[in-house]
Amino acid sequence: MVWNPFASTSQPVGPTASTSTLPAPPPKPERTFESLVEEELPIQRASVAMEGGMPTCLTLFDNFFLCYSLTSQGKSIYRFGTPRDCSPKFEDFKFCMSIKSVPPEQKDELWIKRRAEWWARRRLGKSSEDVWDARINVYQDTAKEAVAPAN
Repeated sequence: MVWNPFASTSQPVGPTASTSTLPAPPPKPERTFESLVEEELPIQRASVAMEGGMPTCLTLFDNFFLCYSLTSQGKSIYRFGTPRDCSPKFEDFKFCMSIKSVPPEQKDELWIKRRAEWWARRRLGKSSEDVWDARINVYQDTAKEAVAPAN
């Protein structure tokens, strides 16, 4: 009970023992690598589809060399105090070269799986998900579902 100097009588202000009986939040499910990959696969499928499929090997090679450009490295040194690590870009280029003989449909699926695994590894480390829950069904358009088609 908190004392209110402007009240004529002493009344409780704020939460008291009788009003603070909120139910406990449900426990968060265990975050495993496999479960995060399964969550990421539909997100990455939609993302890769919006980007027009898997990037070409030449695009990945250009991204690798752009990472080592003076502008990119200077920006990284200014912001973080260290040069940027470009090895993930080179790994993407090497991956692209390793699946060169695979059919295009299978190539896209391998690229999606690779990106989903990358995001799952990133989410397993320290991230905002330690505080916030990730949105699920991000690519469902609820506005289309709410509007009935006119006949």
